[in-house]
Amino acid sequence: MTAQPWSIRRGIIGAVLLGVLAITSCGGGAARPPPGAAWQHKFAFPAESSPVIVDGTVYVGESDYSVYALRAATGKIVWKHRTKYYVTSSPAFAHGSVYVGGDDGRFYALNAATGKIRWTYNTQAENVSSPAVVGQTVYFGSDNHGIYALNTDTGRPRWDFQTAGEVASSPTVAGGVLFVGSNDGEVYALDASTGQIRWIRPTGGPVVSSPAVVGGTVFVGSTNHKVYALSATTGAIRWSYTTGNIVLSSPAVAGGVVYIGSDDDKVYALDATTGRVRWTRQTGGEVDSSPAVAGGTVYVGSNDGKLYAIDAADGTVRWTHATSNIIVTRPAVYGGTVYFGDQNGTVYALNAATGS
Repeated sequence: MTAQPWSIRRGIIGAVLLGVLAITSCGGGAARPPPGAAWQHKFAFPAESSPVIVDGTVYVGESDYSVYALRAATGKIVWKHRTKYYVTSSPAFAHGSVYVGGDDGRFYALNAATGKIRWTYNTQAENVSSPAVVGQTVYFGSDNHGIYALNTDTGRPRWDFQTAGEVASSPTVAGGVLFVGSNDGEVYALDASTGQIRWIRPTGGPVVSSPAVVGGTVFVGSTNHKVYALSATTGAIRWSYTTGNIVLSSPAVAGGVVYIGSDDDKVYALDATTGRVRWTRQTGGEVDSSPAVAGGTVYVGSNDGKLYAIDAADGTVRWTHATSNIIVTRPAVYGGTVYFGDQNGTVYALNAATGS
């Protein structure tokens, strides 16, 4: 592949969007759920933003130019905030606010109870990176190659840092250091307070995957087909594992195992210390969705249109739930329910134990 992976993904989404527009009308609402489903809410445009659930409310962005708050129990809309373009960034909740990037060039802080704007910050570029909030600072990347640290109360910049490529990767902050990938092929470690470089690690391919940091190790995928374990202190490679295709999925780490998807249609479970394969699970499509692990189960979507619930210990499929389109969002598990969206614009809430 010669195109940038994020551009490839955007191209796929654009093709899906055209199909969705051809078969749906504007608007949307709580549809009648299929037998056994807790609920589903159908929007008119693809769901690319991953849901965040806090205190019984689901916050999610949609490609209908909006950010939504839905009742976690019913899918009923609590509020809707309209932007000027797609919202593909996934929200973060803190301090009574929802923080989310917009593809309209603005980054938003919204009142979590009402959806009203508290402040916006203009990057003048699409903001597909999902924010991280630590203390009174919100961090995110932008397609203008920038990484930003803003005051959560005012939106005023604390610092910004320029990479050499678009930043679709979402930052992770641990031990006072921000870790993030860039389409320039580098993984960056920046001082979270000042934005000063701690280290930079080249990977040989654009890094859309978002890092996970556990036990002093940074885990991240790259479009050079590899999953990396890097020293959080120095950036030195502790191990790398080569999959059969590009890795856009972001890792989840639990119980000493790294779970991650690849465009070779597989989900991988890798030993966090050695990188050795614990198990792999074949799906029917590319796995751009990022796994979520809860209760000994790995939940992950596939481009075959199914959500998979996989035994975290041995890779056995516990159940699958077929949707009407590909799934690139990361599932969220809350109160025994798993929430996710598909590219047909539907947000689902399923029983996490049974998939019904």
